[in-house]
Amino acid sequence: VERARRAHEQLAGVEVIWRQDCYQLPTGRTSFGFKDGIGQPAVEGSGVPGSNPGERPIKAGEFILGYPDETGSTGPMPTPEILGRNGTYLAFRKLHTRVAAYRQYLRAKAASREEEALLGAKMVGRWQSGAPLTLSPGQDDADLGADPGRNNRFGYTDDLRGFKCPAGAHARRANPRDALDHEMSVDVRLHRMLRLGTSYGPMLPEGVFEDDGADRGIIFVFAGAHPKRQFEFVKTQWLNDGIFIGAPAEKDPLAGANDGTGTFTIPQRPIRRRLQSLPPFVITRGGEYFFAPGLRALRWLAEMDIQNG
Repeated sequence: VERARRAHEQLAGVEVIWRQDCYQLPTGRTSFGFKDGIGQPAVEGSGVPGSNPGERPIKAGEFILGYPDETGSTGPMPTPEILGRNGTYLAFRKLHTRVAAYRQYLRAKAASREEEALLGAKMVGRWQSGAPLTLSPGQDDADLGADPGRNNRFGYTDDLRGFKCPAGAHARRANPRDALDHEMSVDVRLHRMLRLGTSYGPMLPEGVFEDDGADRGIIFVFAGAHPKRQFEFVKTQWLNDGIFIGAPAEKDPLAGANDGTGTFTIPQRPIRRRLQSLPPFVITRGGEYFFAPGLRALRWLAEMDIQNG
């Protein structure tokens, strides 16, 4: 009771200076209309199976401080050990989505509604239902997209040239899976991360192509023990640089820092297609980095506060 009273007195001096209301649509989709949060890495020792049976569980030390990671070492963490162990690092981002601009761009580049959907899927790497292009390249498959046992069970080794899913598509850039195995230069497992996304702001109604001025988008949270080679690496080297896919000038077509001059290559026969003049569809409105202590550390901090009066 005394501990609760002291904690209440401490919290009484806390002032809320900013609040962002978020929500998750029943469909699990983002403001762009695509199902999100499908694939997360399996963490070794967690007992939770991964959604991709082809991927071995990732060492716990890639996500939780104080444990061996994929390199066999433990990453740097706050001291003393009781504070850092079992904690993790977070990166928070508020991402404004220019949904009307996205719809306008697809409409201008497509000759039909079907082609609009296909171009959108090529940019993302999945259809709006969540069905991956590599398993359903020609048309959306709602049953596949809704099946957690199949919608993340794939690789890219049979599509290295990107005829099914372009190498520059958003989902493939964020997680190349086995597409880089033949190069023996990048260990994708060192760049896997836990992520959570949710929506904010009102959805732009279907069929609306004019910007209504509302602030809408995605609240993105990364969790991992190595922010520099996980979150920062993926953001800078894979999303905003095309060197690793052989297209240095290209950025992620959906989430990249495009400025209206970028391009996106869609491999196809007999001649590849190249979308020109990509505008920015996602704009960072704010963000921060955090350290999140584990439960043992929180108890230690609480007891220390009480002891110090």
